[in-house]
Amino acid sequence: MSAEGRAPARDAGGGEADEDGGEEPPAVLVPTPVANHRYSLEAIQLSLQLYLHASFGCRGVSWVLRLLAGYLPLGAPAATTVLNWCCRLGLGVLRRVPPRRDDWIFVIDHTVALGAMKCLVVLGIPAGRLRATGYSPRHGDMTVLAVEVMANSTGVRVAAVLKQVSARTGVPVQIVCDHGSDLRKGIALFRQQAPRCVETYDISHAVATQLKAHWRENAPWQAFLQHSSTILSRFQQTDLAFLLPPRQRTKARYMAIDAHIDWAQRLLGYHDQGDFSLIGRACVFSADAWAYLRAVQGQRRIEPLRVLIGQRCETRAALCEVLRAHGAAAPDARDDAFWRLADRGYARFLEAFDWVLAYREVLPEWTQTMAVSKTVQTLLKTDGLSRTTPEALHSVLDAQEPLAAAVADFRTRVLRHVEQEATKLPADVTWLASSDIIESVFGHYKTFSARGPLKEVGRLVLLIPAFLSELTAPVIREAMASVRSVDVEQWVQTHLGPSMLARRRRALRPDMKTA
Repeated sequence: MSAEGRAPARDAGGGEADEDGGEEPPAVLVPTPVANHRYSLEAIQLSLQLYLHASFGCRGVSWVLRLLAGYLPLGAPAATTVLNWCCRLGLGVLRRVPPRRDDWIFVIDHTVALGAMKCLVVLGIPAGRLRATGYSPRHGDMTVLAVEVMANSTGVRVAAVLKQVSARTGVPVQIVCDHGSDLRKGIALFRQQAPRCVETYDISHAVATQLKAHWRENAPWQAFLQHSSTILSRFQQTDLAFLLPPRQRTKARYMAIDAHIDWAQRLLGYHDQGDFSLIGRACVFSADAWAYLRAVQGQRRIEPLRVLIGQRCETRAALCEVLRAHGAAAPDARDDAFWRLADRGYARFLEAFDWVLAYREVLPEWTQTMAVSKTVQTLLKTDGLSRTTPEALHSVLDAQEPLAAAVADFRTRVLRHVEQEATKLPADVTWLASSDIIESVFGHYKTFSARGPLKEVGRLVLLIPAFLSELTAPVIREAMASVRSVDVEQWVQTHLGPSMLARRRRALRPDMKTA
């Protein structure tokens, strides 16, 4: 092999050695300066990645960079500097002019918090890119087209925002939303001037609305929800906390109601397997349990077991072995009356969950309902919405097991809704069926806003375009060069005004105390 083709020699420690046998010095990071900035481009980029994508807080980012100071010559920016960079990046991305296209799809929704302010966010994706995303776009696939904060959201205000955005991007072919009253009215007003734009009701919210209507008058279902809510507050600080149902959502309850049905099924499975040792209470052959066996199996056979009264065993199986060793027939696991007396873990279980057993007969019907719901949502979210979707959905649902009459009625109403949405679309196109992406964006945004002292709609809304953007060196350099800190403050004052925390400090300052 020629000298050029040979791999570099390595010493015993694994380092590369030069021709003279000496180890080559490690590469040294040369920071890239940014005009009018104290810190390098690498320091800014790493800080943004840690804060926006790795879930470090601002102080955490500063602390990590101090730890790395001995290894990387990046410096350690203050926590306020990190947040300032994020807001500048967000405003810089928000100011970028999106390309004009004739196939934009808008996904819109509000995020709310404490106070009267709402934030309307408009995300966009070209229809031509949907297939590559599997009709379930991720954060990096979306473009933030607008972040509008408003005190009172009305249809007129929503329509004005849509007109402003479409003037920059081109008229969208589709708008997907959750059918909030102001959003629905705003889209209707906008479509008066853009009749070719299609409004699509997000399938997740549509199915949740159908579920709510389906179970609104169902007495067993309403009782089930009430019981689930009651035992949470009663047993959450007890030894049964690990078996409690999930907490019900205060808003959009039917968006995640399948978790309660799944919990009930699993709890019944735990009941049926007959081992309650995880509750931490032993089986005890009590006097009542002995008397029960004597009544069932006869006094002559059970009388010798009197000496076992008070015998403790960790499990049912262990207690059965003790009884068999003394010549008695071990009770069957299905002998509920005996185990209610002998198994203290089971008795404790029944204190909290005896009511769940009454729903064993209706759970299969509820499970079928959720299976129809999940099938519809999965197909539309993975294959998109088109004129052929109802036919494809029919074939998939027909392959499922025979449905109860109430579930078949629910399926009919859901299919009717899908047909109505599909007929709005032009022929030979497949577009978006869900606004889940914007719900995901809001969820990520709230991980930042939750860190604040007051959960209000404030300057942190600028983090939405920041964490949706590519954190590449050119994008960061452009934002740092085009947006100043004073620009962020001006945007905040124009769109938000004084923060709730600032007004609170001013109103409740120490010198306002009464004598």
